[in-house]
Amino acid sequence: MEEKNSVEQNKEVVIKFNFEFFEKGNIEITKELLADTFTNHTAPPNAPKDASIMIQFISGFRKGFSDISIQIHEVLAENDKVSLRKTITATHVGEFMGKQPQGKKVTLSVIEIDILKNGKITDHWSRNDFMQVFQDL
Repeated sequence: MEEKNSVEQNKEVVIKFNFEFFEKGNIEITKELLADTFTNHTAPPNAPKDASIMIQFISGFRKGFSDISIQIHEVLAENDKVSLRKTITATHVGEFMGKQPQGKKVTLSVIEIDILKNGKITDHWSRNDFMQVFQDL
């Protein structure tokens, strides 16, 4: 059987992280797939740049939303970079960031870029329409 090249392995790591962390809420996956030096370049101003703000967000998100599903539309990779375009759908069933449950289905559009070294994500950038979707709740 042919061994996968590092670009294909990197794509698999990013896809696995998305499904395990965002869709399933498995925060332990951060220990397996994020490097000790992981930097979240999308963290809010004055927030830690490690994985802690992502863990805090997904924990709260899972309390406020159910039926979380990720659809990955494109995965592009070159050398140590992986970029993907995805949508996340969920239903607002619990209090989240001060908003009472509306029972509304939401769809978030996301584009992210990750850098990997030795099979682990070292750097992460993301752009999404979360604030617009949140304001519409």
